[in-house]
Amino acid sequence: MRQITEKITRAFERRESLSIDNSRTDGNSLWLFENRIAEWREDGLWVTNAEWTSQTTKERLNGLTGVNISNKRGVWFLNGREWNGHWVNVSDWSDGIEHAQGVSEEDEFDMSSEWLEDLRCSRPIYSVYHTTKSWNLALFELILGEANILFRRAESDTVGVYKPNYFLVVHAVDYDRAKEILNQNK
Repeated sequence: MRQITEKITRAFERRESLSIDNSRTDGNSLWLFENRIAEWREDGLWVTNAEWTSQTTKERLNGLTGVNISNKRGVWFLNGREWNGHWVNVSDWSDGIEHAQGVSEEDEFDMSSEWLEDLRCSRPIYSVYHTTKSWNLALFELILGEANILFRRAESDTVGVYKPNYFLVVHAVDYDRAKEILNQNK
């Protein structure tokens, strides 16, 4: 761990103000390049990658007690669970939100699909949102993240002119709730 990470995260955890190079804390929040990446709330420590999957962001977050971020093939994991980088309560996350929803950490996303003739592509059965522009997924990922619903992006097979179709897939137990939440926000 670099010295800057150690100093800034210790000050944050002691709830002290400190500014070093590209990082600062007022004791309540931790910023990296003016992006808030951690904060204390009434219910504990919350973290986000602020949509930056950089080594520096990962290092700063890993400097916090109770936070262990790794990545595998571009996918980030927080305390051993796949993480989309959106705000999450570290203590709830560590205790396993999925267990409360009836899904164990070992469960994989069901990526079985059905063919949609009108779109000329396959759609994952537990897809709760579809678009042909990947950037359209961000808002709905944020909404699902705030609702503590885990999801995975999927890209479908297509026939004919290449027009990728992007989907957000959730666990089967979260499907109805996720659809309801997203329909309220469309």
